[in-house]
Amino acid sequence: MPTDETESAGVAAWLRRWWRALLAELLATALLVWLGIAAMMPVLGKDKVMLAHPAMAFGFVVIGNACAFGPASGAHMNPAVTLAALLYGRLGALPALGYTLAQLLGAVLGFGALLTTTPSAAAAAPAGCTLPAPSVSALGAAAIEAALTAVLVLACCGLWRAHDDARPDPAAPIKLGLVVAGLVYAGGHATGASINPARSFAPALLHGHWDYQWVYWAGPLGGAALAALLHRFVLTPRAPRAAAEHDIPLTDKHDPA
Repeated sequence: MPTDETESAGVAAWLRRWWRALLAELLATALLVWLGIAAMMPVLGKDKVMLAHPAMAFGFVVIGNACAFGPASGAHMNPAVTLAALLYGRLGALPALGYTLAQLLGAVLGFGALLTTTPSAAAAAPAGCTLPAPSVSALGAAAIEAALTAVLVLACCGLWRAHDDARPDPAAPIKLGLVVAGLVYAGGHATGASINPARSFAPALLHGHWDYQWVYWAGPLGGAALAALLHRFVLTPRAPRAAAEHDIPLTDKHDPA
């Protein structure tokens, strides 16, 4: 039966193994939320922001964070990506939980930094919050978020698979950044293209504006789960079965010819 000392030693060993990854997720998510949402804030008296601004901001920040924090944690920056990594078999349950908590905390810190540095633009709710367009229903918004996140996760799974096959792609950060930018272009007008529960959680928490919050959890997490399982069990070829005795061809060594 484990003692308190062995349990403490186990916790200490786990923290030594994972603290850099957790810190990387916290910092990367904070920067993603801070700098990405900053591009949505009106400037110079303009009430509207072109969709290109947040699309390119989020995409380029993903590229930078993937380069900076990828070696430490994989730079998920997103509970939906972490869920996909769990279902894809790349991350255990406890580290996945740690990643998610670090991402949520990082997102809150990042949006808090935005409120501090640009108070006039970001202070009034629902600035920075993700909301469906008036013409889009809640279920429709959840479906759009699921589809957008599924595309992101399928791209991640493809890159993970290549890495596992000893074919790592040095251009992976650029590809993922462009995918994110494209998804914001595709879904930004309909749902805000969150594709990330942490990105939607932080403004909702700090503004106390929880309208449609479930859409930005159910949609991305559902889409991520379906995409990860699809890629793992359907799109990824199975390893060839070892030849049984009756499968040995006639030209094998047992054939006198």
